[in-house]
Amino acid sequence: MTTLSTALAERKEEFAVHMVLAHALDRRLFAGDPVSIGETALTVRHLLTIKSGLIVHLYNIVESVMTRTIQEVGAAVQSTSPSEWTTETLKEWLRHYAASGGDGDEHTRLDVVHKAALKLLTKEPIQDLTFKKPSGTWSDKVIYTFSKRLKVDFRLTAGLAAKMVKNSIYADKTPLEFLAERRNSIAHGRRSFEDGARDLSLQNIQDLADVTLEYMEHAVDAFQKFVDNKQFVAAAV
Repeated sequence: MTTLSTALAERKEEFAVHMVLAHALDRRLFAGDPVSIGETALTVRHLLTIKSGLIVHLYNIVESVMTRTIQEVGAAVQSTSPSEWTTETLKEWLRHYAASGGDGDEHTRLDVVHKAALKLLTKEPIQDLTFKKPSGTWSDKVIYTFSKRLKVDFRLTAGLAAKMVKNSIYADKTPLEFLAERRNSIAHGRRSFEDGARDLSLQNIQDLADVTLEYMEHAVDAFQKFVDNKQFVAAAV
């Protein structure tokens, strides 16, 4: 198992434990059994909060794995000289480096370009190398944009592609777009934790998790192959 797939597997296991708790409470409440922890009686309000927590937890998996992916790609590229990089890899490093300089005035921008040129002209591996995440909350669109910029060979199977189309179940969004939007609504207070997933059953959330995690498995596999096969290195001419 690779570094990225191991990270994803660990996160999936944590989410499964979270889901088991939600189902256990749901079954007890549905059966009308009193449920309590010490002197605290658990109610539907507690279940609603747990359901919102599942949405936030699921998005956290996407974000954490993609953050780890950027780190892994950066570490791999860092081991090679810029003179060996593909054009796409060079552009993505420059995108991050330029952004790190801020807006600034003409002299500030010139200083950023000058420092970048010096790093490239040394032809030595660049330390602490990283890449810039595309704008927006992580979703399938943002993940695809990042893969396309680096020219990662990221293709979905026909079955998964069918699951990832925009759907009325997800407010005419793709599953990951819906997840990102709903997580933001909860995290930024547009929806309370009680109302964050009130309209979703646990089965709805499980279905969302299943397609999200299947998509992330494909993404992790594509980026891992990009690293392992050193696809960031330009072919010799």
